[in-house]
Amino acid sequence: MRTERVGTFHMVCFWSHSYRRTVSRGFILPLTLWIVATIGVVVVAVNEWISRTIENSQMLRGRADGELAYSSIRDELIFLLATRPVTYRGMEVGQLIDRVDTPDSNALMMADYKTNRFIRMDGSPYLVESQPDYSIRIYDGRGLINLNTPSQPYLRRLLGLFKLPEQVKNGLIDSLEDYTDRDDLTRISGAESKDYARLDRLPPTNALLIAPLEAQSVVGWDQVTSLWKRDRESPLLTTCRSFGFNPNTASREVLIATLVGLEEEGVTQVLEHRADLPFRNTRELSAVSGTVLREEPFFFTFAPGPCVIVELIHRPTGDRTRFSLTMEGFNAKSRPWQIDYVLRIPPKAPSTAGKSDSEEVFPAPNSMDADLQAIPEIGGARSRSDLDFKSKNDAPSNL
Repeated sequence: MRTERVGTFHMVCFWSHSYRRTVSRGFILPLTLWIVATIGVVVVAVNEWISRTIENSQMLRGRADGELAYSSIRDELIFLLATRPVTYRGMEVGQLIDRVDTPDSNALMMADYKTNRFIRMDGSPYLVESQPDYSIRIYDGRGLINLNTPSQPYLRRLLGLFKLPEQVKNGLIDSLEDYTDRDDLTRISGAESKDYARLDRLPPTNALLIAPLEAQSVVGWDQVTSLWKRDRESPLLTTCRSFGFNPNTASREVLIATLVGLEEEGVTQVLEHRADLPFRNTRELSAVSGTVLREEPFFFTFAPGPCVIVELIHRPTGDRTRFSLTMEGFNAKSRPWQIDYVLRIPPKAPSTAGKSDSEEVFPAPNSMDADLQAIPEIGGARSRSDLDFKSKNDAPSNL
């Protein structure tokens, strides 16, 4: 009997020990798998963090490089606008074709400051010599529709190009004038503070617009999507504080809106003529356009003004930076120049953003000075081939 009890005791001890070993093995295996999985998750998280850090660093570096390029090109443009003459052709950056005898005051006053190289200010594209990844387009503020000094007939004809009803055009013009004037009197189709409060919108600033996009805060203007789409493609509107109209730099739409009686055929003739020979006076413009122009004092001016709209295009991505630059003159007591606003415009088609084989070169100041010192005689314009780009032809450039 005792022997059976001892045997039973040993049997129980054996199965108890085996059970503890089995339980221990069953616990260690899941614990090991859990630890390995945790380490794997941590490794993946660290890798993801490192990847995001690298991407953010690259993005910040690209942004810093873009800001540096923007500042460099802006400073080059300011230097050229401040030191080079501006004529009816644009900004002259070459050698004078007819040299002027400085002591002769009469010759100096009658001189034609035309050089063998010039930069058009009608939005023509130029490759930036100092930053080949960028191209630049310069738009004369006098060739755009000014929202700060709108002439009702011109603005009405411009809005008519976008197929707007007469009632809508009246409302837009009155609302814009109510937004910028300093009184609280409401025009027939306009809107003042009480109307904006009823619509739960910010009240009018009763001051001149800083940028064209500010007009979208005016009642009704944010609904004219076709107008803003066109202005997004290339500047059509401006808030430059300069006066006059320059037909040498105006776009097709602005020419139609400004030159009364000008038909589509006349616009085409004007654009074709000024591409070869810009206009110098109203007589030449009238002869080419086939219209009788009103001799309005101080309205027509055939040279660019002190305010320009500039677009810098990053060729690899198509990103655009648009800004308004006003040259106050280096005799100004406060500041010689001013950036009125800066606008970032993302590309529409990045795959084709860098394709612009027709561009000429916007010269860097140091290379331009070197060329002027090294070449005593009139030479051809610098072309894209100087930067190892494919030249479109062997003819002298009109740059």
